[in-house]
Amino acid sequence: MTSIHDSLSWNWLSFEQLDINRLYGLLQLREQVFQIEQNSLYVDIDGADQQAQHLLVEQSGQLLGYLRVLQPQPQLIKLGRIVVAPSGRGLKLGRKMIEAGIEKAQQLCPQGMIKISAQVTLQGYYQSFGFEVISAAYDDGGVMHQDMQLSLPR
Repeated sequence: MTSIHDSLSWNWLSFEQLDINRLYGLLQLREQVFQIEQNSLYVDIDGADQQAQHLLVEQSGQLLGYLRVLQPQPQLIKLGRIVVAPSGRGLKLGRKMIEAGIEKAQQLCPQGMIKISAQVTLQGYYQSFGFEVISAAYDDGGVMHQDMQLSLPR
């Protein structure tokens, strides 16, 4: 018996490997969810995409999930822009994407630290992966966030 997950493609791409349609799709998804659905006004195109590794979860060319991984320092990995399209919700893609992001971080930085800027409402969700809160809550584009971290290896 096949599941929906069997028909998904999971691709890690550098910025240079993103074709124009994939780049447009990921920017459109981030805008749709973060800025329109969550009513969060912030600068999404922040100059970091060019240095990131991008995870795209697609089905038949449709982008269902996305996250990016940055390595701003030798022992630090940042997971961010974690988003699931409305059509991909309920499939546990977010969990699988975060697991893939942690795995990628371990490959890039086996003894380092992973940091995320997490929406406060998702604190328990990220704690289920082992992340710990390391900051007070702060407003980020009208949505309350807090910094969390996970030490590698796990």
